[in-house]
Amino acid sequence: MINAFEKSRSTAWLGGAVLGLAAGTGAWLALKDAGTPIFNRVLLVILAAFVGTNIAVYLARMIAAREYQNRLLLLYEQLDPQAFLEAMEPLETVSLDQASRCTLLSHIANGLLYAGNTQKALEILEGISLPSKALSARGLILSNQAACWLVQGNPDQAQVCMDHLKMLLANKDCDKAFADKARHGLAYLQICMDLRRGKRVDLAILEKDFLTSRSPFHRLDVQYRIALSARKAGDTARFEKAKEYVRQHGAKTVYPSLLDA
Repeated sequence: MINAFEKSRSTAWLGGAVLGLAAGTGAWLALKDAGTPIFNRVLLVILAAFVGTNIAVYLARMIAAREYQNRLLLLYEQLDPQAFLEAMEPLETVSLDQASRCTLLSHIANGLLYAGNTQKALEILEGISLPSKALSARGLILSNQAACWLVQGNPDQAQVCMDHLKMLLANKDCDKAFADKARHGLAYLQICMDLRRGKRVDLAILEKDFLTSRSPFHRLDVQYRIALSARKAGDTARFEKAKEYVRQHGAKTVYPSLLDA
């Protein structure tokens, strides 16, 4: 990920050269004054240069992680999927390991989903290849696919993804921390499914979820579901309140237009 960003790339290459050279030169001069034998001096200079270079690489990794996180915040906190997609586009061509590639593409699919391009989001998710043992990553993809199918108006296909996710969570090799989080997500998907099928849901559950969530992204999604549920129940006051929240906080997402559809 270091090579994906100019700041981290410069820190790794230029910073590594400068720190390596500085550390090596400093060690050479210090050991020369101490009268250290030439062989030992060379070994210690190489070690000092190696340490200096690795410090630069470590700093570059921190910078790259921060740059990556800042791009994610465009979607998950600033709720601006278009800006997020534009910022993430250069990363699609960066060489990444399989797990990092899966995570990156899942985030991009989320951006496409909430920008209104569900078909492309589904194409990206379906194109991700994973080893059979990557259960957590596979569960993340299934959850995202179910959300896409629901927005696209295909609850049957969404149910297929949810059923596969349930089977995956029943696997004894599934990571417990992920399984606990995924079960909560699955319960939320079931509420979304009921809404899509025209069923009434308990608004109190959604309102509690909204109040307890710290994620602006999820809070927006919950308010959208509250608006749908309130409209179905004929609760005009709740519907208008939720709709106003969606319009105010999700103006750059597809949610307002979905409510108007």
